[in-house]
Amino acid sequence: MAEAGGKYLGSFSLGLRGALEYRANFVFSLLGAVAPVVIQTALWTCLYAPGSGAGSSGDRLFGFTYAQMLGYVVVANIVSRLVRTGFEYDLNDDIKSGGLDRFLVKPIDYFGFRMAQFAGAKSAETAFMGLTLAIALVVLSAATGFSASHLAALGFVAALALAFFLNFLVFWCVGLLGFWLAEIGFLFEAARIVIITASGGIFPLSVFGPSVGSALAVLPFRFTIQFPTDVLCGRVAGADLAWGLAAAAAWSGLLLVLARAIWAAGLRRFVALGS
Repeated sequence: MAEAGGKYLGSFSLGLRGALEYRANFVFSLLGAVAPVVIQTALWTCLYAPGSGAGSSGDRLFGFTYAQMLGYVVVANIVSRLVRTGFEYDLNDDIKSGGLDRFLVKPIDYFGFRMAQFAGAKSAETAFMGLTLAIALVVLSAATGFSASHLAALGFVAALALAFFLNFLVFWCVGLLGFWLAEIGFLFEAARIVIITASGGIFPLSVFGPSVGSALAVLPFRFTIQFPTDVLCGRVAGADLAWGLAAAAAWSGLLLVLARAIWAAGLRRFVALGS
């Protein structure tokens, strides 16, 4: 048991060292999250401005006041950056290059290896972005009166942990399509754009209207961005929070079963082609 734990702890350490090794890329990627916040803040400020025809800072648009919308924009962009993956390119490379062979003959589960490495890479980013989020909330509180309670912060941590795992599973399933597709790099970015949109990473799902918003709300994607964001913003609490956490956990279980099934089918094809 200790030996098995040591292998995955080593994978975690490998991911952490990889994230810190390229510090310039790490910092610039985080700074890249600032531009969408600035653009969306300007957009919503114009829409809520008196005389704009859409409302004023005291009115509600799509169920949000101006302060709530700015809070949503800031938190959603940070959460989107936090749960963002990247391991799918390594997964695809291992499949295409045959590098997966070296993992199949070792006493380590490839899924566990990638999961531990992903967690390690995200640990440094989470610490930095957590500090950034705390500063952003202080600024929002001073500028707009936005506030987040301590209970909301605790619920956010739980929702974010599930969001990490859920988003990992979503892109793990997408990455496994490399067993069947010759070129999949384009699919990763297309899937990322669709998933971020469907998860509320660009706009709250209510922007899409009742019908589309309700349809998107039953999919697992919203639990990766909008749900944690709504929890921290105080829009989800009590029984709704408990239900949301249970639903996110249920989706994680279903996607884990699906991931294992796709892996088993893909591995049979990989072994057949490699023999």
